Amino acid sequence: MNRRSFLTATAATGSVAIAGCTAIFSASLPDELEDVEPDADQLPTPTIGSGDVSIDVYEDLACPSCQEFQADVFPELEARVLEDGATYRHHDFPLPADEDRSVPMANAARAVQAATGTDDDPGEFFDYKRAVMDAGTAGDEELVEIADAAVDVDSSVVADALEEGTYYPTLAAEWEAADDRGVDRTPTVFVDDEAVEDPLDADEVVATVEDAA
Repeated sequence: MNRRSFLTATAATGSVAIAGCTAIFSASLPDELEDVEPDADQLPTPTIGSGDVSIDVYEDLACPSCQEFQADVFPELEARVLEDGATYRHHDFPLPADEDRSVPMANAARAVQAATGTDDDPGEFFDYKRAVMDAGTAGDEELVEIADAAVDVDSSVVADALEEGTYYPTLAAEWEAADDRGVDRTPTVFVDDEAVEDPLDADEVVATVEDAA
């Protein structure tokens, strides 16, 4: 599925975003995570910056709309607001947009985070995430190859995590927290506690951040 695919949903009630993968996919806990004990302390939240305004982004790495957000909106945020005092936090919310790939893709990215990051630094997480999402819905072999080629992480790190489901407790905790916040589609973007109506509109996200500053 091409990462440039654009999925639009009908307007939702309340403050939830209007565009996202639940235009086609309904949000439900993935089968792989059903019997997993959530562990919010297994890994820290991947974060860029430490400013007063928080940008919380909920994504399914296999979601075409999230791949569009990663390709088109995230670079705008990097250039326009993340260097001026905002804090960007990534949250996994596998819908699943792809019942075979959503969880493995997120699990692989968290393996890279664990191998390269610290409590205060996500390491190569964001670079790996970018490369994986740019590839579309990557299979296990490609996820392993991307780790080696894009971020110089030993292939066994991702291969072992994929085989063992190592970071499923993190993903289960992330899913539960997102569901508790009312997230039902991806991407969903909150600036502080305000949901951005159209998260695929970079100007709208930036304006919301600037208004909150």
